[in-house]
Amino acid sequence: MSDFTNKLDEKLALLRESFLDGGDFSLLQERFSPAMKAGGEYAAFISVCDSTVRAAVLRGHGGTPEAAWNSACRAASEYVRKSGILPVWVKADITSSSEKVTFAELMEQVTKSRNEFFRRGISFDDRLETALIEAEINGNRVITYKQHLIELKRVNKYLAACGLKTLTEFPQEVTLFDCESRFCGENNDVHKLYGSGNNCGRRVIERFDDKLALEVIRTSSEYLSMQVAMNGKFDYGYYPIFHKEIPGYNIQRHASSIWSLICAYRLTGDKFTLNQIEKAIGFMVANTFKKYPDREGADNTVYLADLQLSEVKLGGNALAVIMLTEYMDATGSQRYVKLCRELGNGLMELFDPRCGRFFHVLNYPSLSPKDQFRTVYYDGEATFALCRLYGLTKDKKWLDAAAMAADRFIRKGYEQYRDHWVAYAMNELAKYLPEDKYLSFGLKNADVNLDRIYNQDTTYHTYLELLCVTFELYSRIREQGLSCQYLGQFHTEKFIRTIYHRAEYMLNGYGYPEYVMYLKYPNTSLGAFFVRHDGYRIRIDDIQHFCGAYYSFYRNYGKLEALRTAFEDKRED
Repeated sequence: MSDFTNKLDEKLALLRESFLDGGDFSLLQERFSPAMKAGGEYAAFISVCDSTVRAAVLRGHGGTPEAAWNSACRAASEYVRKSGILPVWVKADITSSSEKVTFAELMEQVTKSRNEFFRRGISFDDRLETALIEAEINGNRVITYKQHLIELKRVNKYLAACGLKTLTEFPQEVTLFDCESRFCGENNDVHKLYGSGNNCGRRVIERFDDKLALEVIRTSSEYLSMQVAMNGKFDYGYYPIFHKEIPGYNIQRHASSIWSLICAYRLTGDKFTLNQIEKAIGFMVANTFKKYPDREGADNTVYLADLQLSEVKLGGNALAVIMLTEYMDATGSQRYVKLCRELGNGLMELFDPRCGRFFHVLNYPSLSPKDQFRTVYYDGEATFALCRLYGLTKDKKWLDAAAMAADRFIRKGYEQYRDHWVAYAMNELAKYLPEDKYLSFGLKNADVNLDRIYNQDTTYHTYLELLCVTFELYSRIREQGLSCQYLGQFHTEKFIRTIYHRAEYMLNGYGYPEYVMYLKYPNTSLGAFFVRHDGYRIRIDDIQHFCGAYYSFYRNYGKLEALRTAFEDKRED
């Protein structure tokens, strides 16, 4: 018997022990049988991955969980023996509930689900011989989500690749099922996994805390650092199901991604990360251009150019300022003070002081007007950047402009957009102008959206940013005794509960091995963040928002935990 087969057997023994939890398979069957409404057949699945290529799923079936388990284990052992693959990660699934539905009902469920969001296993026969688990269905795009279809040709192609019997046509009825699942990692650490719903396939987290937040910041920032090439440009992103590169480049997202690396560097002090940050800043600076010829002793007006689209975007200048001020604060450097002022001049040329409105997009290099409005995010980004410029220079013109822009947010009801950049802007503005209208609007921006944010089915990474930045504002109001009329109606306990819920729920987009093992090249996605409903997209700005959200959570963890504990104690009294 090979060493690899021995390693597999060792992991399978640990997984079996975890499933049985000191009991035996008869107890497991007793627990599962009430929910097995599609008949008496069980299936078990052993997924084996060496971390470099997509996992192979070996399967077994039988009249009991034990029979199905033994059958799947034999198939997995035979696979490892023949393939010579090293079983680095092994995941096990046993059917724990099932139901029969018509194929038409299945198609209706697929039609209603988001892309990659159908979260149940499917079997095309009663004996579960053609059963596919949720992870392989989505990880191999067996469902044609783009057309909201299950296509016979695509299903048969996958069944054949797995060595399973193909279909001449779809049956009138199919079996939908959920599993109880376990994952055994490289070091034989075993994790219980969620078996159904939108958490399906991800390890169970008993209590989300600062240690877990720091770990995901560390791994995702390492991943992002590794995307910076020698010339300072990021590898922009890819769709990892089939490892297809995302075309194009966005210099604005380049700037914001550096910002998240700087935030991570504050926590880790990693020298390699700092080196990559400085290379990426150099690339961004090379994409700035001056509006006027240089004049001695005078600041110019500078714009960040999106060469891909031949545009100058308000958000580009704003994020460049936000990132550079963060860099100088984190490192003690003064290198980019002049450039920040000049980028700020670019923001001011796009600002209407009569009403607090920004113009969003110019043509490059002519600087002729293009779009008055592109996205609501630009307004919050620009206002946040103006506040940062005031903090850097103490020049009141930046603060006055930021206040006018914020007044417009309040007049126009910007809380309707659930915009994290508005939250950043209000938190920063209120440091210098702690007036009731800004404090109250800053709280309202989160408070009126708590139900929508809590129940969002996608990971929607910017929501946690909005919540945690608002928590900084809330904490300052309480600690400094600031006058804020809205504080009396602010739903503090619900707010804290929503922060913790979103912090854990967002892990459904984290590159845990039990997720990425079903993608084409698993280790290229490990420890990163992905957007499931867009083909598991991994793009630099996705990682930026996830990393930034957890950074803000981590910074505020002590205060958050104190409040959560106080509310829990109050409920127990």
